[in-house]
Amino acid sequence: MKNDSNSKLFKSLKKGLKEALDYSDGNSTISLKQTLISVPKLPNYKGKDIKNIRTKLHLTQSVFANTLGVSEKTVEAWESGRNTPQGPAQRMLFVLKNNSNPLDILGIKVG
Repeated sequence: MKNDSNSKLFKSLKKGLKEALDYSDGNSTISLKQTLISVPKLPNYKGKDIKNIRTKLHLTQSVFANTLGVSEKTVEAWESGRNTPQGPAQRMLFVLKNNSNPLDILGIKVG
């Protein structure tokens, strides 16, 4: 039985590799779907912006920190301007700022 599943796997891999080679050589009848995606520039929220987002959501620094998956000290440092959020945190702040029910999107229940 193990040999049978190995044989099926090998045949599937071989078929996929042949299709890939045919496509790269221009001999493929397979049509590929392409989708263009535009990703906006990463936002750059500063201390005052972050505090405004948090207060708009009526969250304490502690709850806001838990929402973002960072420590309360990190939120304090962001809001005071001692530190700046990076990559994923900036994108998450964008989501929190620009959605009508951002906490619902994140599965966070208020009340």
